[in-house]
Amino acid sequence: MPKGMKVDFAITHDGEARTVTAGPVSIVAFERKWGVGFIAMISQPHVEHLTWLAHDALHKQALAGNGPAIKPFDEWLAGLDDIRVVNEGDEPVPLAGTP
Repeated sequence: MPKGMKVDFAITHDGEARTVTAGPVSIVAFERKWGVGFIAMISQPHVEHLTWLAHDALHKQALAGNGPAIKPFDEWLAGLDDIRVVNEGDEPVPLAGTP
């Protein structure tokens, strides 16, 4: 599932498919917010935890200028069609606009 301290997510949001990687900065933010260790979260995942981690990674990308602006979590969640963890060897969902 995770690659070291990174987790890849395939997301479909408002009909648009994309991938995002949650790295160490998002993982630490997750642990601080939820009081749950990364390994425990991966061992017994909650959908809310996974979606929050993906949202945080998307938000950090947007702040760095690497993607569109992301709505606050609850507003963003309303447009989430699907989310899954992409394991090594899985076919990732391409970013929108790429061949």
